[in-house]
Amino acid sequence: MNRFLFLSLLFLGGCSLFYSTPKVEKIKPLYEMSETPLDEEYFHSPTGDIAGHIPKGWLQVNTESIPELENILSVYTDPTRSEAMVLMEIPGSADLRRKIERDGILALAEESFQSKVKKHPSISLTKRSEAFSVDSMLFVNYEYAQSIEGGSALHNRVVAFSAGVRFYELAMVELRPEQGLKQETENFRLLQSVVAELEGVAAVKQATPTH
Repeated sequence: MNRFLFLSLLFLGGCSLFYSTPKVEKIKPLYEMSETPLDEEYFHSPTGDIAGHIPKGWLQVNTESIPELENILSVYTDPTRSEAMVLMEIPGSADLRRKIERDGILALAEESFQSKVKKHPSISLTKRSEAFSVDSMLFVNYEYAQSIEGGSALHNRVVAFSAGVRFYELAMVELRPEQGLKQETENFRLLQSVVAELEGVAAVKQATPTH
């Protein structure tokens, strides 16, 4: 259980600012999909508004007895427990909805990251928020790292999205340091595969022509 208390600190931490301009000229996937297959088993939100496939062979972690994992809906790890995939709900406050209406989906990434800042400011942003789409589904991505004892760091990727009424984020979180850039990239590509198969994600809004 201590390992997943550590996961909660890792996942809920953060410390940097997002860029204020939300405009994105090109909306495209940031990573190619992994060749690692996904499982037939589904994960889903408690209300069933979103669903997706876990990576093949990954195992679900029981988080019900860990109250520190607030708003976290499900956690899966690979068999070696080197990385975890975390599904979390982003509370849809009236203030957040106003920001999204004004600034677009980048406001959702900012809300996600700033919620981590409030708890643990030791995490640094390594890739600023960027919007992308898969088919007609709209997402926003950012990446962050946490320094740990010995001078190592854990590298993580978060993809946030709307399901219409509710907001969610799906993250790939390293549990062991020094896996190397190749493995880090593969982890992020695996998250891309999961994201591409999600069901229930809100679509890209088409701009209304002005006359």
